[in-house]
Amino acid sequence: MIHFRLLHRLAALMGFTMFNPALASNGLEVEVGAYFASAGTSIEVYDPFHNKFIDLSFESELNLPDREILPYFDLEYRFKDNHQVYFDWRKLDRLGHQAYVARPFQLKINNSIYTIGGEADLDTTLNIDIMRLGYGYRFFQSEKLDVHFLSGFHVTHLKFGMSGKIDVDFDKTPLAKGEVGSAQFDTGVTAPLPNVGFLIEHRIRNDILLKSHVHAFYMSYGEISGWMYELEMAARYYITKDFSVTSSFNYYDLGVGYEAEHTQLKVDYRFFGPMIKFAYNF
Repeated sequence: MIHFRLLHRLAALMGFTMFNPALASNGLEVEVGAYFASAGTSIEVYDPFHNKFIDLSFESELNLPDREILPYFDLEYRFKDNHQVYFDWRKLDRLGHQAYVARPFQLKINNSIYTIGGEADLDTTLNIDIMRLGYGYRFFQSEKLDVHFLSGFHVTHLKFGMSGKIDVDFDKTPLAKGEVGSAQFDTGVTAPLPNVGFLIEHRIRNDILLKSHVHAFYMSYGEISGWMYELEMAARYYITKDFSVTSSFNYYDLGVGYEAEHTQLKVDYRFFGPMIKFAYNF
């Protein structure tokens, strides 16, 4: 009986040792997933009737969908125990059609003033790619808890276009009369913006890891300005030592502004919701 108990404890100890994923193990990790996001997006436009700038909602006023499933991809490489580099990407492409625009508005794109309102029969395209590239350093470590400092870049590529019955003014004066008819425009901007943040990892059980990270930045440089607040709270379950599944809640508030002599564009993009991710460590 004593030998049986010793063998049982030894087997349990060996299982714990073999399946004991470290909080920050070295190696390459690949993670893919889906983000079930609720989106709220606005753009700053000019109101010609009240002579002021207003925020126009893409969802409620231009009929873009407010719920989408976003693809997610992440690469993370940890080395020398305390160091890591990471890259992740997510994408949201949306199309909307609006037969009638209740609030007329104006946009300045490529030296032209576009006036949209009334029976515009308007098609709107808004595509956003968000890439995060950075470096992390673990500055605190204990048996159950790790804390990392993160720094890097969020690279946001935004493509925006409209087509329909649009009044086009080839004059820089907002209220100038122009040509009325079927027209379209496309514009885009790529903004590489620095960020800083923290990653916290807490192992509550041998096969369960709680993770959370926060990022923030604000920058204004020349013609481009941008801001971002990102928060993630996640729980990871290790199916095996190297394969895991993660459930998380994410919140983003991202803004990009571009002001030049020929174009004025300011978009605020917020999305939040649950995410499911699968990861494998090589």
